[in-house]
Amino acid sequence: MAGMTAFVGAGVGATAPTRTAPLRCTSFSGASVAAPAASTSSRVTASLGDYLVRRSQEDIAKVASALPSVATAATVAAAIALVAAPSAQALTRSDIASLTYEQVKGTGLANRCPEVDGAKGAIKLNPGTAYKLVDLCLEPKSFQVEEEISSKRSAEVKKAFVDTKLMTRATYTLTGIDGKLYSDGSSVTFEEQGGIDYAATTVQLPGGERVPFLFTVKALKAVAGGGDITTATEFGGDFKVPSYRSGLFLDPKGRGGTTGYDMAVALPAMQADGSEGQDELAKETNKVFQVTDGEIEMAVNKIDPASGEIAGVFVSEQLSDTDMGAKAPKKILLKGVFYARVEEQ
Repeated sequence: MAGMTAFVGAGVGATAPTRTAPLRCTSFSGASVAAPAASTSSRVTASLGDYLVRRSQEDIAKVASALPSVATAATVAAAIALVAAPSAQALTRSDIASLTYEQVKGTGLANRCPEVDGAKGAIKLNPGTAYKLVDLCLEPKSFQVEEEISSKRSAEVKKAFVDTKLMTRATYTLTGIDGKLYSDGSSVTFEEQGGIDYAATTVQLPGGERVPFLFTVKALKAVAGGGDITTATEFGGDFKVPSYRSGLFLDPKGRGGTTGYDMAVALPAMQADGSEGQDELAKETNKVFQVTDGEIEMAVNKIDPASGEIAGVFVSEQLSDTDMGAKAPKKILLKGVFYARVEEQ
């Protein structure tokens, strides 16, 4: 895809979001990460925790000042490149692999994506050769929800993405994702096949309402222009968003999609007429497993040709939970960083 334009999420059995104006990439909001208990590598020192906290704060400030209100993917890639940590202190894949379970436990490092030491270069892909993208990791830094906002000076109501408070603990990063990667000489295509490709997440709006959603990239097919992967490569594509709950879920009144009651047992009086009362409860009673669409764009800004590692930023838009058809979904906008490795099959 050329440029980070608006995303489209067409629902299946749910209200489909409409294409809006270009994405407004403003700033990231992320929590600080504590340090591991001890060091087992010359690169992972006792001051790692202080460095991660300082780097996180610097990243947020730099992104906020570097990004314009409306940006293209190329602009985003250039701006986010400013937040790269010094290569001598970057928490790379080998650094994370050198830590023991006890050193990672309780620090939040398991929820972080590795970084890439290199900054420039290219990974050559030969047409007709089978490749795979492994260890794809997506770490959101910002969670926004589309809301209707009314102006204080006029009666005008407009829709805008508002910042939220993350209610989920450090378990929202997608990792270990892999899939086919191939080039035809003029474009590069990635097809997601498996891994930890979904994470149940909840955020809270400024008014106190909580919005659950399933952060995912299931069945992602992303395409980028050019036959090779460079720091100018921009992947973009669609993916599927399964229902937040399965058919075996039972609500407080014992109703479910594939099991449980098929009526509100606790409210017999509302069902006595057989029609009007049931209409009010129809959506709550008739549970459906809805699969909606999402879209993501990923801009590569770091490459290590020797190891095949790539890293960059992503912007994703998808729909929130519908309570199995009972509620209208909200648009969720996520911004963050990603990491992956290219291997030949």
